[in-house]
Amino acid sequence: LPDQLRKSIEMKAQAEQDAERMDYELEKEKKKAEQDAALMMLQAEQDAKRMDYELEKDKKQAEQDAALMEYTLQQERKEAERKAIEAQGIADFQSIVSDGISENLLKWKGIEATEKLGDSDNAKMVIMGGGGGGGLPVILNGGN
Repeated sequence: LPDQLRKSIEMKAQAEQDAERMDYELEKEKKKAEQDAALMMLQAEQDAKRMDYELEKDKKQAEQDAALMEYTLQQERKEAERKAIEAQGIADFQSIVSDGISENLLKWKGIEATEKLGDSDNAKMVIMGGGGGGGLPVILNGGN
């Protein structure tokens, strides 16, 4: 065979081998791209599921927080109502008591207290009339 024909056959064989190698490499790259795409899809699905889980968890936490706040507000309303009832009771008591206490009764109780202090070993001096007509007594303790 002439050299040129032999070279042409060798070049054609080399070109066919190169084409087969390129087809093989191309098929290999195609399979790798398909695998990478499948992995990316799996990762995206997992990320979506994780995000759904986190959103559901956050939603439940928000609902629990809202329920706790509602409970706390209800308890505070009950406490405010209890305090209002207590304040009304105290006001009613003070009204009843103040209607029953007269100036003469207060003076009499002051005199009784002065007598008891005068009988005490610690009371040394009692001054009656403390600052005006009908005032309560002033008690001074001289000390030892």
